[in-house]
Amino acid sequence: MSDNRRDQLIEFVEREFIGPDPIDWPGMTQSNGQEILASDPPRTRYIAGILYPAETTDDKADLKDDECELLDEADGEDVEVKPQKLGDGTVEFLEDAEELINRSNAYRQSAISITVSVKDGDAIRVAVSAGTYIKVPAMDPATGERLENKYKYPRTALAWENDNAPLILPTPTDGLKKFPIGTTGLQFDITYRYRTDDSCIYTFTLENAKPKVKENVSDEECFFQCKFKLFSEKGFSPLSDSQRITRDEDYQSNQLLYRNVRNYAIGHGCAADWDDSESVLWITTAIFPKYDIKPIVPSAIKGVSLDMLKMSPYGSFADTIRELRMMCAKYREWINGLHTIRQDLSTEYKITADRHITNCETCLSRMEKGVELLEQNENIRIAFQYMNLAMLMQQLHYNLPLQKWEDNGAGDISLVNPVSMPVVTDDSTWHNKEQRVYGKWRPFQLAFVLMNLRAMYDRDCNERGIVDLIWFPTGGGKTEAYLGLSAYTIFIRRLMNKDDKGTAILMRYTLRLLTAQQYERASAMICACDLIRKSHEDLFGKNRITIGLWVGSSTTPNKVSGAVKAYEKLYRGEGSNPFVMLKCPWCGAQMGPVQKGKNQWELPGYRKVPLGRRRFGFAFRCRNHQCNFSTEDLPLFVVDESIYEETPTLLLGTVDKFAMLPFRPNAQKIFGYENGVKKTSPDLIIQDELHLISGPLGSMVGHYETLIHELCTTRTASGDIHPKIIASTATISRAKEQCHALYGCDQNDVFQFPPSGLDAGNSFFAEEKRNQNGRRYVGILATGSSSDATTAIRLFASLLYGAKAMRVDSEKDRDPYWTNMGYYNSIRELGQAATWIRADIDQHLDVMYKRRFEDKRYPTKEEYRKNRRYIWRDEELTSRISGSEVTASLANLGIRYPGEVDSEGKIKEHPIDICLATNMISVGLDVSRLGLMTVAGQPKTTSEYIQATSRVGRDAENAPGLVFVLYRPGRPRDKSHYEQFRSYHSRVYCNVEPTSVTPFSAPVRERALHAIMVGMMRLESDDRFNEDPPRFPDDGLIDKVRSVIENRVDDIDSEELDATLDRMEYILQCWEDWNPRKWEPAKNPDWSYADPVPLMYSAGSHPNEAWGSRGIETPTSMRSVDASCEAEVLTNRYVPKED
Repeated sequence: MSDNRRDQLIEFVEREFIGPDPIDWPGMTQSNGQEILASDPPRTRYIAGILYPAETTDDKADLKDDECELLDEADGEDVEVKPQKLGDGTVEFLEDAEELINRSNAYRQSAISITVSVKDGDAIRVAVSAGTYIKVPAMDPATGERLENKYKYPRTALAWENDNAPLILPTPTDGLKKFPIGTTGLQFDITYRYRTDDSCIYTFTLENAKPKVKENVSDEECFFQCKFKLFSEKGFSPLSDSQRITRDEDYQSNQLLYRNVRNYAIGHGCAADWDDSESVLWITTAIFPKYDIKPIVPSAIKGVSLDMLKMSPYGSFADTIRELRMMCAKYREWINGLHTIRQDLSTEYKITADRHITNCETCLSRMEKGVELLEQNENIRIAFQYMNLAMLMQQLHYNLPLQKWEDNGAGDISLVNPVSMPVVTDDSTWHNKEQRVYGKWRPFQLAFVLMNLRAMYDRDCNERGIVDLIWFPTGGGKTEAYLGLSAYTIFIRRLMNKDDKGTAILMRYTLRLLTAQQYERASAMICACDLIRKSHEDLFGKNRITIGLWVGSSTTPNKVSGAVKAYEKLYRGEGSNPFVMLKCPWCGAQMGPVQKGKNQWELPGYRKVPLGRRRFGFAFRCRNHQCNFSTEDLPLFVVDESIYEETPTLLLGTVDKFAMLPFRPNAQKIFGYENGVKKTSPDLIIQDELHLISGPLGSMVGHYETLIHELCTTRTASGDIHPKIIASTATISRAKEQCHALYGCDQNDVFQFPPSGLDAGNSFFAEEKRNQNGRRYVGILATGSSSDATTAIRLFASLLYGAKAMRVDSEKDRDPYWTNMGYYNSIRELGQAATWIRADIDQHLDVMYKRRFEDKRYPTKEEYRKNRRYIWRDEELTSRISGSEVTASLANLGIRYPGEVDSEGKIKEHPIDICLATNMISVGLDVSRLGLMTVAGQPKTTSEYIQATSRVGRDAENAPGLVFVLYRPGRPRDKSHYEQFRSYHSRVYCNVEPTSVTPFSAPVRERALHAIMVGMMRLESDDRFNEDPPRFPDDGLIDKVRSVIENRVDDIDSEELDATLDRMEYILQCWEDWNPRKWEPAKNPDWSYADPVPLMYSAGSHPNEAWGSRGIETPTSMRSVDASCEAEVLTNRYVPKED
């Protein structure tokens, strides 16, 4: 069923775009099965797979019905299909061959070509097919009389094969051979390109050789549904790969891993596809190329259950050790197998293979040391066992369904369909356990924890300085791996100091969508940890284990007073919800506004806390009496002031928020400072989606990392103690260079986990499943369309209608493909598409319906409503919507088709039909029901492409993904990706571009060097520095700051050292000359001349004219966001007046 649904949808779109689309009712199909177009001329009806006469321009190709030739001699009822023969080949000049490629690349193309490699002495055969349409008068079926100004267009199918003898290929002296195909006007051409070792490269072309009869093109001059297929007796040879000038480690690794994935053809004006067998006996053109990227899934290890409950305090520790040792032994066996494979590799691969095997052995060694520590160290054993218990509890509670509140009619609210709380030791109480796997580690997740047991316990060990990068495809479970390590870190830290109450873990993300989602998930883990702590205060102390969300004010309130005001507005039924949490992380009960009665509202889960003297605070407390957190507040914080006061154990934030450190002296508590004295420090820093920390954003993040690294460092007599850094990604290239630039670590101290084996898709911990549903990609390049907008409108309408028209066993089977995620590369393009939804797309849905049904089968209004597809609901997920709207849109994406119905049979909540999004969703969107996406134009990077399209098909078994990529003919990069569709997608992870991070380049220094200087001075000093800066810092403080920055720049980019030191001296000189009275302007300045001069002011704000040139513009975000820009006249040039 799953694959069939996708096949049906693809076929529906192909019939809409390419044709033919015979409709099974009288007058629309010939007796031989060929279609008759009754309403639209073929160049209006179809927009892809068309060959125009040569030299056809866009304006001449536009359809003008009165210029189409009328053929009275055809009745349109049955046009015979006649096979044609190839004519004798004629030799032409080689210049004509380049002209053929130009015709393939033209917007109104007259040719399609593919370039292949043919072995010496091979016999090549070809099969060509196409269709033509003629214009004939339409007749009244009742009277047989001709209808005035009504026409129809019967199709003639054309097919040719050279079965009798192979093609005679041109020689180097021939250059180009042309083979006319009967008298049709089609022509098949073969161009000799060049020779390789035992093969020759040829370009095969199918062209429309008809001469243009009129200035404007007619339908009869065009060929439709054009394609050809080449057959080889010996099998085609692969084309050589393009070579990089710089062959770094990543390039060498990819050459090894993808050595068996070869490219056999390149399209020109079309894509190419080929035989999946090893011999590759055929290659074909493809107008709608398709490719399945098979899932790379976590491996299972036979005999190793990795059961969380069994490895918790409720299980046998001896059995735990036995299983962990077995996992290590199996990994060693696999590594030994790599040595055997290496023996058969060619010399060019062996050095790289040795490096890969060494990395695997290093990984195994760290895992085995982790097992030894578990046996030897009681604290590590206890922390490990309770980590397992916490992760199981997190899984059981996070996956509880949303339980909504509703007015019970008795002046209160009640839960609808309440769910019983799971008991961790009784799996009969686990919710939906038949369809979900609970309490099982994936081997790579637990292996990752084992590798880092020592680093989180022994702060002086060498492994503490290694940046561990989890590289795993999207949906593989990276989050669970670092959440597990986080739980272990919390417990081992409390076991070493049960009175500890500082922030232990900093978890950073780049996008607020991902941050908010992960906060909900991590909250369940923290709730579990705190309940465990409460039950074992003798081990983990009395201080609560908590979590905070540290993001911008557009998502959560910065101040407690702002949170209280927002609460009061919600209570009155006003305003948007800024509190992020819409569901209790422990029991699943709804949190947030619930209407009670006509004009009353309840806010279950939210609490305004009386503090005395008319002061109030804000807290989360569940309303569900079954919940453990119905009598005490949930350990969650989302308000900045509360975070500074409470210092949450785990702090999630966006990287942008850390730009506020120079403006927020109270944030020093997060890093363990109290009045300038270092009390404690975070032990673990987690950076999710590392690939996004690149370019200008990455450079700014790397720059501020100097400040964060310093704030997180604890200096002792035996040396400096730094936090462990963990990063994760599914797509990255040159990770060592990037981590070095970001974190100042040695490139040899970056370890990718799981380390690669010798073949792509097999690293022991992960394997490619070729027999499972993968994500299917379909490419579309509509060269016959009048505009890119027309193509997009028709594609959106076709996918909407196709989901409605597909044949299914149950209406629920349509659900994965009912919502189309539209992915755009810019807000501007998305904004244009948003205007199509209620007008153009809806209108085309009506056209499609009328073409199939109206006045033919279902004339009644009831049948019309039943069979026509409507757009009931559309959403947008972009940076221009508020945080509360993002949260609501995510919830709406979870609404399934056909949805719940009320007592009258009406749908209560319609699922989303179209959701338009930008790169906000490229990470973090995890809605299992989504199976369909349309990508409008090739994204800027392969990394973004992989990440964005991985948002659909996450439930591969029930909702396998289907991605339509809409390429634009006018954009060379789009066309290049289309023409190399299969080769690109077969090695898509290999095509990830390297990223650039330059944290001390001139633009970054100018913008933010002073910010990290101020941040160090302000956050590492006592309260005297909080409000007012010193007239000038003392020499000791200056020397400290200078030393930290100098050492950092010298490690990362020594070429920028002199310029950085010069900039520091300039900043210090300005400080001394200006004698600033304030760090920053007052919160509500009067902008009078009495307003004191600050050292810095927020970027995007307008400085007081009275300050003159004093005060330094300081970023409040890592991104280049300005309130406005002004033009400045640099020179005046006299321009004389004309006479």
